Amino acid sequence: MSQLYESLDNKIKSKQAKIGVIGLGQVGLPTALTFCNVGFTTIGHDINSNLLDFLEQGRSPFEEHGLDNLLKNCIKNKKFFTEKRLEETVKNSDIIIICVATPITNDIRPDLSALENICNSISELDLEGKLVLIESSIPPYTFEELVMPAITKKHSVGNDLWTAFVPERLSPGDAISGIQSTPRVIGAVDEESGNLAKALYQNIVRAEILITPVKVAEISKLVENTFRDVNVALANEMGLICEKYGVDLIEVRKVCNSHPRVNLLNTGPGVGGPCLPKDPYLLLNPQGREIIHSEIIRESRKINDMMPQHVVDLVIKALNQNNKQISNSTITILGVAYKANVSDTRNSPAEKIVPSLLEKGSKVLVFDPFSKVSFGGQIVSDVWKAISESDLVLVITDHDEFKKYQLEKIKDTMKEPAIIMDTRRIFESSKAENIGIKYYAIGYAK
Repeated sequence: MSQLYESLDNKIKSKQAKIGVIGLGQVGLPTALTFCNVGFTTIGHDINSNLLDFLEQGRSPFEEHGLDNLLKNCIKNKKFFTEKRLEETVKNSDIIIICVATPITNDIRPDLSALENICNSISELDLEGKLVLIESSIPPYTFEELVMPAITKKHSVGNDLWTAFVPERLSPGDAISGIQSTPRVIGAVDEESGNLAKALYQNIVRAEILITPVKVAEISKLVENTFRDVNVALANEMGLICEKYGVDLIEVRKVCNSHPRVNLLNTGPGVGGPCLPKDPYLLLNPQGREIIHSEIIRESRKINDMMPQHVVDLVIKALNQNNKQISNSTITILGVAYKANVSDTRNSPAEKIVPSLLEKGSKVLVFDPFSKVSFGGQIVSDVWKAISESDLVLVITDHDEFKKYQLEKIKDTMKEPAIIMDTRRIFESSKAENIGIKYYAIGYAK
């Protein structure tokens, strides 16, 4: 055990280690502030200088429960600083946590350019005595064949540098709580690196911390989200089948889930967010190797990707059955975020649904209490005025606020006949039908 290792280990355990977080998005910023909150001084770096200016003013750039207060407290306590220069961030940090985006391209291949650029940039700097951690989601073999060759150009892992892959497991909207309560996985290249990473994360994680080989950590992170994506696809496919049989998926699901070994999910308008539409493709695209073929994974992706178009088809059907045409109808969209109670619109089903409705001649009014994104529709601030002008109300996001809307008020406010297309099943179908609303949903035969 070297003197450098002992020095860093002592700094971590005494919370004297300074942490540099590279990439202050919806993973990096909550991670940085969570470490600040337990006593670590943290330096945040991002290539977006406007974002850094925003943070210096104590303003959170996105909706995240508890983030605003945490940011203000960390700045007030002089535990969180921003730095526009990467070299200064690295120089003044004992630990470097990389949280840059790893999206997919239009041809569904991993885009690792941001991660590669950062690794190559820091490889030219002095990394002696530091711990370099990757939290970004990556395809298998990426750590071994992209990260390691870069950061070991001038240093030797286990001698004067330590490194590990610690994939994020947070959920936007509940990130702060999730970081602390969710078990954490550390993909370690050697024992000392794993021990240092575990010692660090034990300060913020109240759950189990598992140390595993890097490749296992890379694969497991992607399998977790692939599992969820495949199960969502199954639920959506069952919804389409129930429409053919003329039964309500809600009733089928209720009966199925009475079985102790069955947990059928609900249907939805599609899968959004930064992870589920991407991670299955990362799993099938190992770094530097041939694409892996998996029918179940690719078919699941196709099913979930086609759900926005199915929603549009159901909207057209609902209007036609009530003697209205899509080309001259006004539609109010409730929610454009990809999931409830967040502002995040990345890969949201609304991104496909709204333009499709506009192309077909609809006037589209958009209301989301968390987001000002419209995807081409007309943003409205008065939702009830918008509903009063509407031929159809389309629920895309299940924000808690929408669940409080009274069906009677919707019916009395809308044009006749009142039509609701409820892709999230936030309203009770029987109640809607009983008061005269024309109710439509995925997996609900009409």
